[in-house]
Amino acid sequence: MYYTGLFNGKTWTEEMWSPEVSKIMAVPLGKNMSFGLRATCLNSEEGILFQIPLEQNGTEETGATNVSCICHNMEWMACSWKRGRQAPPHTNYHLSFWYSNLEERQLCTNRSVNGDTFRCIFPINCSGNRNIALSIRSDSEDIQPVCMLTKEGTEKSDYPVKLHPPSNLKLEKVGEVIFLTWHAPSLWNGICYGIEINGEKKQPSEDNTKVPLNLEPKKYHTLRVRAVLGGVGSDCKESRGLWSEWSEPVHWDDRETFETLNIILFIMIPLCAATLTIIFLVYLKRIQLLIFPIIPDPEKVLKRMFEDQREEYLPVEYPSEFIKPDIINSDYRMS
Repeated sequence: MYYTGLFNGKTWTEEMWSPEVSKIMAVPLGKNMSFGLRATCLNSEEGILFQIPLEQNGTEETGATNVSCICHNMEWMACSWKRGRQAPPHTNYHLSFWYSNLEERQLCTNRSVNGDTFRCIFPINCSGNRNIALSIRSDSEDIQPVCMLTKEGTEKSDYPVKLHPPSNLKLEKVGEVIFLTWHAPSLWNGICYGIEINGEKKQPSEDNTKVPLNLEPKKYHTLRVRAVLGGVGSDCKESRGLWSEWSEPVHWDDRETFETLNIILFIMIPLCAATLTIIFLVYLKRIQLLIFPIIPDPEKVLKRMFEDQREEYLPVEYPSEFIKPDIINSDYRMS
């Protein structure tokens, strides 16, 4: 049996026994590492431990620094790093990644540079319990390569998970209760959701995508939701990742119904009052006529009577054509 391991100057890692006479290991580059090997036989003492220094290529402090990666929703990973302190300004870096078998090397091509900060995004299934190795190196052999190792599914992963924000937020009123619902960003269990109402954050809840709300009436409200992976059954007291971005906000305006009702009342009350006033005045006029009937004016009555009699006794005016013949005959006799 052969014992193999890696020594970083303080502790041994990857300690294991194996009957194999060769071994493939992922070594975190950029650090002073040694490979250890010793043999033992059944019912015998262990052999001498040999330590073989692993030489690091490139000049010190030229490799990538401040390397950080975030796995987004178990679907893709975004890594960023800065140029080494002793690296030339024109230094270019490439990121490669491997899975557990360390043979399927893939190159990240979706990269960008902003000053001394590099960024690369690549698709990867971050779920599961596998090893992932990342290597950041340059085309020049003078630039020191950097390699990072991590094991997925651990509580303290080097690659925290950041979920997508919840989607399709809706507000619905059932009876006298208002519910806020949304779609979960992942099928994983143990997702904690944080709700923000008018800028005030509420206590997170685990795996609950329908929450009753107690909104103050007659006001305008803005609501958002975000998500984070928490410990399953921990009631959101543990976190296994980073909070997602806030969802698109939804709004609840309880002022509309209240203001509409006020407008209707503002219009209807004066209209009803005016209608009732007109009806009252009409009936009041009729009541006055019944109580105080109109008394005829004697002067007008007598004057009308005399005028009617005068018209009856006026002489008849004969038309001119009946008078002319008499006048003609009279003139004829005189002559």
